[in-house]
Amino acid sequence: MRELYGVEGQWALWKEHTIRWAECDIYAHVNHAAYLTLFEDMRIDWWLGAGGGFSPTAPGPVVGSLEVKYHRPGHFQDKVLLTARTASFRRTSFVHQYAMWRDGLLCSARALCVVIDNATGAKAELPEEMRRLMAERDGAVAEV
Repeated sequence: MRELYGVEGQWALWKEHTIRWAECDIYAHVNHAAYLTLFEDMRIDWWLGAGGGFSPTAPGPVVGSLEVKYHRPGHFQDKVLLTARTASFRRTSFVHQYAMWRDGLLCSARALCVVIDNATGAKAELPEEMRRLMAERDGAVAEV
């Protein structure tokens, strides 16, 4: 499947998607905000698949910063592959990378995510098993 979309590099998570009209501008190009929503979906899928959860009393990730690069336009009804991986992690944060592919790279993004205890608003530590998964499956680097 990766070859079909022109995917380069190793990615821990991927899913196919067909661009909907609601994700486009008047010229049938993927709207910049739609990329971010699709990447957010990947972040949530990654977090849940790594054993995290979402509740008012459980720790969860929030985006501290986000950088996006638009390489080529995507269009209405394009079949694309969305990918996500963890590039690095610290005690209470991690860096995710995202990409959208269709015959090569269309859009890439990098998000610094901070884990917050939703009950208190304080930073929370990444569970050891999640850190291990980031390193082993995603190839993420532990930063100091």
